[in-house]
Amino acid sequence: MPVKKIIKKSTAINKSASENTSSNSIRTKYFTKKNLIIVVLIIIISAVLYLSKNQLIVATVNGEPINRFTFINELEKQDGKRILESLVSKTLVLQEAKKKNINITPSEIDSEIKNIEDNLKTRGQTLDQVLKLQGITMDTVKDQIKLNLLMKKLLGANVSVTDKEVSDYMEKNKSLIPEGTNPDESKKQIKTQLEQQKFQEKAQEFMKNLQDKAKIKYFLKI
Repeated sequence: MPVKKIIKKSTAINKSASENTSSNSIRTKYFTKKNLIIVVLIIIISAVLYLSKNQLIVATVNGEPINRFTFINELEKQDGKRILESLVSKTLVLQEAKKKNINITPSEIDSEIKNIEDNLKTRGQTLDQVLKLQGITMDTVKDQIKLNLLMKKLLGANVSVTDKEVSDYMEKNKSLIPEGTNPDESKKQIKTQLEQQKFQEKAQEFMKNLQDKAKIKYFLKI
């Protein structure tokens, strides 16, 4: 065989071997990169599942989980109607307040909280104790105070109770007033109670008018 042909053949073999090596190297890099991506995805998915565990499971009983969907479903069955109506009422109040450009400042809320704290203090209690006992948070209290203040501004007038109304109530409910109670303190408490009662009556009438005018569609049957 001529020398030139041997050289050409040897060159072709070396070139083919080089190409195969290069191809194998690319293939190896591709699979290595692919495997790395798979490992990273597994780690991410595992982390998400671990972090969302508390979001999906609300409790375990002897290792058996109770998931959040079961919990929410039971809530809907037991108290869903009241909660939904409460959310509808809250939305109506916020919409009406926005329409009339009525706002509540943080200082107004803080002032109401101080009044509550002062009132509880006279009974030997603290707000933190009451919140813990009732299982509610300060944010919930602030939210409720905001709604009450909005309602007062929307109603546009202070609810007044006369001294005669207080005296008449005390006369009709003598048996409900503990013996030895300070008369002035009793009158003050009864007046506050009657004011709250009148306010609730006006608020219910106001809410009924809002609901009658509103277009409310329920997509959940409870």
